[in-house]
Amino acid sequence: MFKRVAMALSLGVLAACSPPTAGSDGASAGPAEAAAQTPGGAPAGAEAAIMSWARSQFGETNVFEPVDIFYGDFTGDGAPDALAWVLYSGGGNSALLDVALFRNQGGRMTYYRSAADVYGGEPRDVVFANGRITLTSTMPRPGDARCCPTGSENWTIETD
Repeated sequence: MFKRVAMALSLGVLAACSPPTAGSDGASAGPAEAAAQTPGGAPAGAEAAIMSWARSQFGETNVFEPVDIFYGDFTGDGAPDALAWVLYSGGGNSALLDVALFRNQGGRMTYYRSAADVYGGEPRDVVFANGRITLTSTMPRPGDARCCPTGSENWTIETD
């Protein structure tokens, strides 16, 4: 319980205090980088479908926007699937994280499942492969001020 509360508080502070990570071209790292992994990027209506799901799960006004959405193929069918990094209100001044996976079924994004035990903020370096997604997130290290985490963690999400 303490771990979840501490992580929720850290995520809220991280989201509020951290500037966006810049890519090599100076642009914000995020969905556009991942979209390049799959020809055509996001299918029409993908973001709207994902946001509709998030709002229905966590409440119309509880989802912190923008939601980071990354596109790539984790099913091996050649169509872009998605990973959504959804921060939402946990009540009071806390923030919770849901890392949601979406499959592309006939050009429509459908919720597949959420990835447990993935934490942090500023998701980046997202790589989609058949059966898995890898990414890096910013994490607090021992001694870091709550405002300014300096660590990072690499995550692998098995999608099968």
